[in-house]
Amino acid sequence: MAKKQNITKENKSKSANGDRQYFNLEDKAIFEEVDEELRNEKFKQLINKYGGLILSFVVLALAITVGYERISEWKISKAENKNIQYTQAISPSSNYENNIAMLENIVLTETGIYRDLAQLNIANLLIVNNQLEKGIEVLQKIHKDETFLPRTREIAAIKIATYKVDSANFEDIESLIGVIAENPNSSWHNMAKELLAMSAIRSENYTLAKEICNVLLTSDISQDFRARVNDMLSLVNEITQDNQ
Repeated sequence: MAKKQNITKENKSKSANGDRQYFNLEDKAIFEEVDEELRNEKFKQLINKYGGLILSFVVLALAITVGYERISEWKISKAENKNIQYTQAISPSSNYENNIAMLENIVLTETGIYRDLAQLNIANLLIVNNQLEKGIEVLQKIHKDETFLPRTREIAAIKIATYKVDSANFEDIESLIGVIAENPNSSWHNMAKELLAMSAIRSENYTLAKEICNVLLTSDISQDFRARVNDMLSLVNEITQDNQ
């Protein structure tokens, strides 16, 4: 993750005995601004490194969910027809609006997992075609609508948090995914905790970020996941040391 950086401006602010000194209020303001920019840059590096990875887990979960729910909700013959319709709707097209139109038809005519997945993919198509706000609006609708499957609503919440973690305040992120983070039966509870830790770092609540990371390190997580958590801890330690 974030590596130790040599900061020229900081070195210039040190006295001969190695202690940091501010020569006047104007210098102090400049150094504080530099520190703030560095903290923001380190957080952006964290998001750039892992934001796409988190979303890839969401996509994988969609594929798993399709298989599980298809078996549990429909007979094989009926599921095959619905699967063909759904596959056609999400097939790459030169005009994504055509895909959205087909997906909207599924939303209107189906219930259960195909309706849910169609709505999720409408949000995805809007987002990848530079309509982030509209895409998030669709995800928020899914998250708030209790007619959607609980698993689908959790996916929507995680995706919203992933897109907003670098801009929303911690309270908003916690309100969105806090319940998921505290639910050990949720497939997403560890990822929700990871996003909360990221949000805590952005909000400069480094103590809370450390607490969440330490809880994750005691959980049954993969080596890759553990490496990401350790990267966050390294970032927090680096920032707090810089501020001392």
